[in-house]
Amino acid sequence: MSQPTPALIQERPNVAIFYGFIFILLTIASDVPVLYTLTFPGQAFLPWINLALPTIAVILLLIGLKRAIGQPDIYRGKGWGSILTVLSVLILAGSIWGYRHSTDIPDSTGAPQVGQKAPDFTLSDTSGKPVSLSQLLTAPIGAPPGKAPKAVLLVFYRGWW
Repeated sequence: MSQPTPALIQERPNVAIFYGFIFILLTIASDVPVLYTLTFPGQAFLPWINLALPTIAVILLLIGLKRAIGQPDIYRGKGWGSILTVLSVLILAGSIWGYRHSTDIPDSTGAPQVGQKAPDFTLSDTSGKPVSLSQLLTAPIGAPPGKAPKAVLLVFYRGWW
């Protein structure tokens, strides 16, 4: 059998690199904290999706780069494929760096420690009336008279003011 001449070989787009880059962008989109506050079916799989998306992206990028470099006569995109792969690796490295350093928040020296009594403060309740911590510890709202509570649970709803 005769080998086809290079002029007869039709070039194909290297879609693995594009799909790999799209999966990298989906990886970044899946790290948005708002997704964890929404309620949708399959939400329990979100952490696993955050692991699967970059893995799939890296595999697709490596396949696409191998095709672009190994078979440049069939698969186009040797130049832009390399650029997209490097850009994707930088985005992935930045995402990993951000994940690793997201907990590097300095300790607050003024915050009460575990087991330490909280300082007295006054906040507004849901109806707008001021309520102090000492008031809640002596006569809690809605409790039978004469029964002092052991503790007060204070919940801050971040972003709901």
